[in-house]
Amino acid sequence: MNFLSNNLEKRTAEILKILSDPTRRKIISIIIQEPKNPQELASLLNISRPAIEKHLKLMCSQYVTERTVEPFPSPHYVYYVSTPGLDLLNAISTATVIYFQSMDGIINAEIEKIERDFILQRISRKEYESRHESLRLKQIDLADLQLTRIWIEEAKQMIAKHERDS
Repeated sequence: MNFLSNNLEKRTAEILKILSDPTRRKIISIIIQEPKNPQELASLLNISRPAIEKHLKLMCSQYVTERTVEPFPSPHYVYYVSTPGLDLLNAISTATVIYFQSMDGIINAEIEKIERDFILQRISRKEYESRHESLRLKQIDLADLQLTRIWIEEAKQMIAKHERDS
């Protein structure tokens, strides 16, 4: 049984490819706060303008970002995270929170087992500390994820206001 149809699988792969690139994630984190033109992004990220434009073109092709023309001081494109892009980021954020909350329970159970094994002297202090630290590193700060969700919601409101004002 196929989990995803071939077309949906390809589209999902493209979206994951876009979001897996650190430069594109940096671009998104900038333009989610305020629309920027390619030159501004190039300056902020210390990357060539053609490279920025290539990233933006790919993100626009999957509707993660959109562009609009700003007329002043001379006509130029500015890019922003699209409403579908914001919805995607919000859905990913929500799914990530749910995933890590469920993982948190599993990790805590593993930590309890390691602590019990250490107390019963089934494992050495060195092994206990190593395994304990490894599990703690797997945990994620859910507060950061919640802040990301708030940030995405604020960006949605800014875009809606921008669309109303236009």
